[in-house]
Amino acid sequence: MTTYAEQHRPLACATVVSLALHALALTLVAAAWKELRPQAYSSPIAVVVRMVEPEPTPAKVAKHKAAKRAPKIPLAPPPPPPADAASVAQFRQQFIGSAARYLDYPREALANEAEGKVVVSVSFAAGRAAAEVSVKMSSGHYLLDAQALDMFRRAAAELALPGALRGQEFAFEVPVVYALKR
Repeated sequence: MTTYAEQHRPLACATVVSLALHALALTLVAAAWKELRPQAYSSPIAVVVRMVEPEPTPAKVAKHKAAKRAPKIPLAPPPPPPADAASVAQFRQQFIGSAARYLDYPREALANEAEGKVVVSVSFAAGRAAAEVSVKMSSGHYLLDAQALDMFRRAAAELALPGALRGQEFAFEVPVVYALKR
């Protein structure tokens, strides 16, 4: 008869290996970040940004297939065509670059040694002049969440939409990681 520890040894080994690989990856990213950031900027934070592409769910695929079969009667004007993914990706990078100028670690959060990851959602609707900026996932610290929202709202106010995206509906997410150097 095998013991509980023997049964779960592969899981424990896999967890240790995963943690080691993540630690190595974070160390390499931190080293690269030190080389890339300007020397005059001495804020003790790192910003991690990744593209988030929604994947179609089986329910959406089934609904889409059913919609193709049944004729539709237009009740409202058709929605604007979806924004070009390449244009959105390019604008997203410009938006993040603009927002980075307002990146700041709140003094009170520093004093309390608050750390965390905030995922900010930025959406643009056709016919609306301003972007809607909201917290999709909180860091658990109000000050960090508020600073991330302020950073992206300020960027949205100063950055004009490119012609290819005017009148289009699109959204993207940006994770911002606040971490103290130790």
